[in-house]
Amino acid sequence: MEEYKKLETEKMALEKALRDKEELYQKQKGQKYMKRDDFRQYAANLRVKNNQFKSMKKALDEIKAEVTVLDRTKNILKERAGDVDEFLHNLERKKGI
Repeated sequence: MEEYKKLETEKMALEKALRDKEELYQKQKGQKYMKRDDFRQYAANLRVKNNQFKSMKKALDEIKAEVTVLDRTKNILKERAGDVDEFLHNLERKKGI
């Protein structure tokens, strides 16, 4: 019986030491693991952020494609404008202006 009480006392002391070390760990490093509800909330937030990222990335890709088209159009118009200026200059010279 005495042995049993001694073991129980030792068990309680070890459990207290374990709780103390876990509390110390939590203060220094944070929780060991997330609770189920916390993890579900984290996962839901992550899904929302992932969807936002995908939609913003899609919009950015569309804008980049539009910029590429506009840049190409600008270059084509510059080339044509140069040709028109040259044509106009030649026409003015022929007409004596």
